Amino acid sequence: MITGTGTDQTGRHGGLMLSVDTSTASMTIALTREDKLLGEMTSKAERNHSLHLIPAMKRLMTEVDVKPAELNGFAIGVGPGSYTGVRIGVTVAKTFAWTHKLSLFGVSTLEAMALGGAETAVTGASFGMTGEMSEVRDGELGALDRVLKETERARETVWLIPLIDARRGQAFTALYEAGASGWKCAVPDGIRLMAAWTEELALHAAKHQPDRIVFTGELEQHSEPIRSFASRCAGRVEEMVHGVRARHVAELGRIRWKRGETEDVHGLVPNYTQLAEAEAKLLAQRS
Repeated sequence: MITGTGTDQTGRHGGLMLSVDTSTASMTIALTREDKLLGEMTSKAERNHSLHLIPAMKRLMTEVDVKPAELNGFAIGVGPGSYTGVRIGVTVAKTFAWTHKLSLFGVSTLEAMALGGAETAVTGASFGMTGEMSEVRDGELGALDRVLKETERARETVWLIPLIDARRGQAFTALYEAGASGWKCAVPDGIRLMAAWTEELALHAAKHQPDRIVFTGELEQHSEPIRSFASRCAGRVEEMVHGVRARHVAELGRIRWKRGETEDVHGLVPNYTQLAEAEAKLLAQRS
């Protein structure tokens, strides 16, 4: 990552930041200052992000009394996920950051989903939605610190497997780990056939023996391979339905801000991902 044109020249990672993710059926937006969550809106308005994103951004800024000129940073979920949804979010983020000269930060949607799942599974936090819209006013970030403190206290290594359904037995997925070595991505984001992915995970689990394995995200279409995996795994396997939330995009964006990992506003591209060649051939044979 590099610092490019359109960044906030003050470098204030404690400033006001707008965070957005439109990579899934949900649209989620948050405003934060340092580790303070000023407001968050999450909507289940599936596939209508192009119509609702900018009005929702304006509405949230109005409700927490923040003007665009006061912002210092913009964190955007870059996918993987819905092709159209990812493209809309990244395009709006780049345009907004360029127009208002903001620092821009690209965040993995799967990592944000994994962090949210970890916070729920490890600390017991709850971020469920009722109806089509969830709104939060005031709160705290710091999910990652809380997760790592709890895993240290419990002397556990927890694997997080975020899933975004990609249809036809596929999912956008990855493997993130929380434990004594901190928070890390153990297997990078990608689109995978779930049957093959759970076989790969079984080999990893047999070798590394994590204490807990948490599948989180969009699980409904993948219950069969998950439960087959659980029946063969010696560790504790859990399912945690959880949608991506902008507060977690914001937290990961602020970590990048503190490290100076600012995106080039013109060079940032969505993470669409593709199947590995072998898996693509297998899927073609099944079609």
